[in-house]
Amino acid sequence: MELHGEEQPPPPQEPWGRLLRLGAEEDEPQILLWKREWTIGRRRGCDLSFPSNKLVSGDHCKLTVDEISGEVTLEDTSTNGTVINKLQVVKKQTYPLQSGDIIYLVYRKNEPEH
Repeated sequence: MELHGEEQPPPPQEPWGRLLRLGAEEDEPQILLWKREWTIGRRRGCDLSFPSNKLVSGDHCKLTVDEISGEVTLEDTSTNGTVINKLQVVKKQTYPLQSGDIIYLVYRKNEPEH
């Protein structure tokens, strides 16, 4: 996993969100979301990049926060869709996220979660 990004203005006092890897160890770092928009994918130019995972699309999805309402959305830009909470397959759509939602970039029903 790699983090990238252009020069940004100073971040707000608090991040609007955080990402944790499923099955992560307690001391594994969280990804704090400061920017209004985060791109996730295999492409090295994404803010959060998984360059060695061929099952992740080059530009897999985008997380965005509305700075006025605070609403967080996931826009799927992948080939095969993104699973949220094992239920919602979002393919080429935008889906509102709630605190605690689990986002799967690669999901197989019969495999363990980690």
